[in-house]
Amino acid sequence: MPAGPTLESLKKKLQKAKENVAKKTPQKNAPQTPASNFFNIGAELVAGVFVGVGIGLLMDWLFNISPWGLISFFILGSAAGMLNVYRSLQPKNTDEKKKDQDV
Repeated sequence: MPAGPTLESLKKKLQKAKENVAKKTPQKNAPQTPASNFFNIGAELVAGVFVGVGIGLLMDWLFNISPWGLISFFILGSAAGMLNVYRSLQPKNTDEKKKDQDV
């Protein structure tokens, strides 16, 4: 019988491979800095407004109702952006979410 790798040597190789992958993989629950939080909040607000304005301009062009589509969807987009900001500022308590899902 040819002498192959032992179980112990395979375990060591597997452990080294796992360590290399762990070093290269970013942390999932890494804490965010305040600057990144502010950037995310600003991006959510601006994205809501841009999407609302884009839909409003499209409605104005399609239905020839200028400027009412732009005005109404600007307001809706701004409200959606503010709602996203509100949701992102709420504390994330995973214990309560798990309890709600179990019920």
